[in-house]
Amino acid sequence: MTETRHAYEGLRAWVEARTGLSLTPDRRASVDLVIAGAMARAGLGEDVQEYRRRLEADDDLLDDLLAELTVGETYFFREPAQFQFLRHTVLPEIRRRKEGDHVLRAWSAGCASGEEAYSLAILFLEEGVADHCRLLATDLSRAMLRKARRGLYGAWSLRGEGAEAARPYLKPQGTHYAVAEHVRRLVTWDCLNLARDVYPSPATGVWGMDLILCRNVLIYFDRETVRRVARRLYDALAAGGWLLTASTDPPLAEDAPLETVVSDQGVFYRRGPRPASRPIRRGGEPTPEAAAPAEPTPAEAPPEPRPPAMPEPWPRASGTLPSPLGADWSETALRIRALANEDVAEAERACAAATEQHPLASELHYLRAVLLVDLGRDEEAIQAARRAIYLDRSLAIVHFTLGSLLERRGDRAGAWRAYRNVRDLCRAGSAEEIVRLTDGVPAGRLAGAAEARLAQLETAREACR
Repeated sequence: MTETRHAYEGLRAWVEARTGLSLTPDRRASVDLVIAGAMARAGLGEDVQEYRRRLEADDDLLDDLLAELTVGETYFFREPAQFQFLRHTVLPEIRRRKEGDHVLRAWSAGCASGEEAYSLAILFLEEGVADHCRLLATDLSRAMLRKARRGLYGAWSLRGEGAEAARPYLKPQGTHYAVAEHVRRLVTWDCLNLARDVYPSPATGVWGMDLILCRNVLIYFDRETVRRVARRLYDALAAGGWLLTASTDPPLAEDAPLETVVSDQGVFYRRGPRPASRPIRRGGEPTPEAAAPAEPTPAEAPPEPRPPAMPEPWPRASGTLPSPLGADWSETALRIRALANEDVAEAERACAAATEQHPLASELHYLRAVLLVDLGRDEEAIQAARRAIYLDRSLAIVHFTLGSLLERRGDRAGAWRAYRNVRDLCRAGSAEEIVRLTDGVPAGRLAGAAEARLAQLETAREACR
């Protein structure tokens, strides 16, 4: 038993050193469960040493393990406020600084299955810069890159407000959606390990970037790896270049000499016009660097994003759910959301089992409600939402979902009560506070959506008198 435990500890340490992932002691049980499942799929039983030898020699086998450990999740136009910032602030600012024939250099770092990179390509097409851009997308996982190159996605990659922006560039193909060819050819894909590979470097095309998106990647790294990656990202930027991280990622202000830009759409970073250091080629020669531009002028503030018909409750992505379910309900929920991108029905069954294992986890009950809505099982979704509210009445987004379901069923009185609860909960705190269980929806915005629904119900009631 002791020998097996040491073997697992050695394997975890090797994975951390190879990938930069933070496999903290509090995750040991769930990580070991993932490793055991991966070994079983590889037909190796309990031979940890042989599994490690195979990992060192087989990139696909390592990909399989990393997909379980990270559960990289993404979807089209995730965090839409950031894309509004790109559209209304970043791209106009780059145009002002650069010559008319400048080739815009952008990098989706840690692109997972590619939805973020394709979202950037769509944005560049709509803003008229697609003919003068180089868009690079990289990821550690070759399996994810293969999926990205195919450009074929399930319905859960099209959730939230971003779906409407992406749909004109997608073609139905069976039960999936294929990215249009003129969008696909804008993206160059490559394998790159942010934690280990040498960059910036012209050899990889990673240098002099006007824009880098590195979102929902840094959360998986330990603190030292975050510091190293932050400095490399800084060095990969051209003078005046922009770096966007996710709202859930750790702050980088202390890790690299980046300027911090705070706006209504979030916190962003940029490299100042005078570079503090120059990136180095793999031969010791300095990489090309853009000339120092003039100080940028303030850009017009982008318009407020429109309230969603139903705010996006959860991120979606591809992945698989380990079996059996883990003891950590929050990690189990993450994997269920990932599984939903491939098979919503299977994800719902897994979620039902998870709620039995964790009956007091309100977020699991809400997740099941969302899955049931997607399957068209509204009555069961209503019951699941009500169980979540019974366990935690402060979950405004669950009240909103319940109101939408009741309104669709014709229960206007019940819907009115649910939307009133949303309004009151959201008004109780700051309008800028992010609503729990949403992907960045501020309380003021959700309150506005609830008030609009209340007004519609009131109008309908008056019309019936």
